Amino acid sequence: MINGVVYDFESIKFMLPTGKVVLLESISYKDKKDDEVINGVDNLPAGVGRGSYSGECEIEFGRSEYEKVNRSCGSSGGFYNVPYYNIVVSYGWTGQEILTDKLMVHFKERDFSGKKGDTSLNVKIKGSLVAPLDSNGVPAYTPY
Repeated sequence: MINGVVYDFESIKFMLPTGKVVLLESISYKDKKDDEVINGVDNLPAGVGRGSYSGECEIEFGRSEYEKVNRSCGSSGGFYNVPYYNIVVSYGWTGQEILTDKLMVHFKERDFSGKKGDTSLNVKIKGSLVAPLDSNGVPAYTPY
């Protein structure tokens, strides 16, 4: 905490290949590695069986921000033909250490909605990580 300020939603700077996203409603991402502890004949852990790495990302942003992304997909044959998007999410406020996460995401789902009384329209896009998450310069996983 610096001068009473902690990392918060306002400290997020979110970049897509189309530029800085201003109308960000939410971003969430997670990853996991399906390793399994293997027990020996004495029923005590004998080692770890290495499993697959995977991750997911979900973004909700303003329709105008989505349209920038959608237009940029035209030369690739459409939204679902883009192999992956480079995404950079930075957290930090004046005086704080800037923390930066880098993701490579292939999007697989879009969710459009709107209802009476909405003052803005948003789009949710969801996808899978196609490379290990780099969290502040440290990769989540590096295969040997």
